[in-house]
Amino acid sequence: MNTLLVVGDVNSDGRPDIVLSGRNGNLAWFENRGQGKPWERHPIDDITNLECGGCLYDLMGKGRPDLINGSDYGSVDLLWWENPGAAGGKWVKRIVAPTGNRQFHDTLIGDVTGDGSLSLVFTNQHGRGGTWVYRVPLPQDPRQSPWPGLEVIVDGITEVNPGRPEGVQPEEGVAIGDVDGDGKNEVVAGTHWYKKVKGAWQRHKFASGYITTKIQIADIDGDGKNEIVLSEGDPCVYGRTRGGKAGWFKPKGDLTALWEEHVLEDNLLDAHSLRVADLCGNGRADILVGEVGFADHATDAYVGKQPQLLIFENTGKGEFTRHLIDEGTGCHDAWLADLYGRRVLDIVTRPLHGPEKWNLHVYERER
Repeated sequence: MNTLLVVGDVNSDGRPDIVLSGRNGNLAWFENRGQGKPWERHPIDDITNLECGGCLYDLMGKGRPDLINGSDYGSVDLLWWENPGAAGGKWVKRIVAPTGNRQFHDTLIGDVTGDGSLSLVFTNQHGRGGTWVYRVPLPQDPRQSPWPGLEVIVDGITEVNPGRPEGVQPEEGVAIGDVDGDGKNEVVAGTHWYKKVKGAWQRHKFASGYITTKIQIADIDGDGKNEIVLSEGDPCVYGRTRGGKAGWFKPKGDLTALWEEHVLEDNLLDAHSLRVADLCGNGRADILVGEVGFADHATDAYVGKQPQLLIFENTGKGEFTRHLIDEGTGCHDAWLADLYGRRVLDIVTRPLHGPEKWNLHVYERER
């Protein structure tokens, strides 16, 4: 089963490359050698119990990105791998944070404290009471292990899910952005947003009923203020018989109360891909949604349903036109990148289930 997929310029040649691994086995990066040329595979490490939701960032300040990713339900380590650069070979692996809790599903880097310093923000889904959200400052020397200054943003958050025996679902997903309009970033995790005020993290619930979320922050309706976009990544995996939704949320006045929901699509078969960007060249925030599909655990209502890759074209003021990009190929944790310097965004993805689960797919945008 493929888990990790990350896109970034690994060898600093100006072209985005692809990092990929299964849950166990090989972790590798695929070199983008230009349009029409074969991608070249380079090993990073042999791994076990690796989860999705990693990120690339130049931790060492050497002009090339290192890799950060966490363990799955079988381990308790959040890890990073140092990019060896032109020397090549396996990357050196180090521990960022041994929290004692299993499964790290999401990692992001940004300024979430409003002081210009950068932090790694991540979720830990098997903590006491539900998902724990942490942040740790990027250290001057990332080779020290573990990184100092680990801070809990929230301990134990869940959303209602009658499909599970315990009736609740550990929350999932992380995004960083300005959601209250003060010019500083907040953290969005699951169906809550978090702001650090006078040394303490304030928590506000903006949505209800969405589980296993993928999250994006963007100005959806063109009013100069950010909204929050959600899709439900694994509802069928965790017993929801009606599938999941994708939608965007806008505050109705009080930012600390529940926000107004605008549904893009319902009855999705595990929409574990969500990206927001100007995909249609109209200067507006379009939304990419992709279904995992081909799940052995899908309910009867979804047997035979073909997974879809969709673009919702923003036609202005929060109105959208739906476009079907592909049907029949599962999509998990898709990325958008200008792979060949054509000033258009291509789609990088791979299936999680089904006959093509070991394949890597690129959808090239026609100009």
